[in-house]
Amino acid sequence: MLAKTSRLNVVQLRHRRSLRIQHDVAATMMTMKKRRSIHHHDHIEKGELAPSAAATAAAATAGINEHKVPKLFKKDDSGTTFNYVYRVVLTGGPCGGKSTALNELRTALMTHGSSYDILCVPEVPTILMNGGCQYPGIAAGNKKKLMTFEKALMEAQLQLERSFVEIASSSPERPTIVFMDRGLMDVAAYLPEKTNIWNDTLRALNLTEKMIAQRYDLVLHLVTAADGAEEYYTLENNKEARKETPAQAREIDHKIRTCYERVFHSKVKVIDNSTDFKGKMKRATDFVLEYVK
Repeated sequence: MLAKTSRLNVVQLRHRRSLRIQHDVAATMMTMKKRRSIHHHDHIEKGELAPSAAATAAAATAGINEHKVPKLFKKDDSGTTFNYVYRVVLTGGPCGGKSTALNELRTALMTHGSSYDILCVPEVPTILMNGGCQYPGIAAGNKKKLMTFEKALMEAQLQLERSFVEIASSSPERPTIVFMDRGLMDVAAYLPEKTNIWNDTLRALNLTEKMIAQRYDLVLHLVTAADGAEEYYTLENNKEARKETPAQAREIDHKIRTCYERVFHSKVKVIDNSTDFKGKMKRATDFVLEYVK
């Protein structure tokens, strides 16, 4: 009788051990599946994959209010579906309408079939300056301070972008668009010409312009009001971080556009002041809606 009981206990013990192993394997597979999307964006961030190289087909988007967004759901080389997080930079010279455009885009995309989750990375230079950091200026004697400031700014930008994309990737139920209020190439536009500060900063961060080119899918350049709508140019909405005259605003606007077009080429869409402000916002919104649908 004792022997029979002992054998029964052994069988039960083995059964429980088998169940635990099955549970551990299932949990591991689920964790790997959740991480696959994040790892995909990590590879893009490091320059290991171009966004288009990872996807070969669109996945079905049933259940998302019948609104299909095939660009945002893709399959990796193993055929596994992941949520592709679209990354859009909003940039341009001072008083170009970025803040308003972000609000317009958020409203339009979240109500466009209720198909998109929208995340917005805040403007890093404004965060630093509103927190008390002083921009050292571009005078020749400030080279070391300037490089320290811009390196720290780019480190903060990189981490914020990484965090927002990682959070977006962890929710595969709906496609997500992450808007960046300025991107990494804005830094290059604010550096003095005929210096090595930009390249030195990239080397310090183990970055290249080729790697930066793979971080964003679209760049929306909103031209400063100082260029074509000067009567509406104002810095009242950002006094702490902005002090440019209209002439300076036009100059920095041109530099920003040039820097992005050098790296992103056809990914840059320029929204000028050829219409009134309401028309400008509509053009920006319509372009993004068309681009991601």
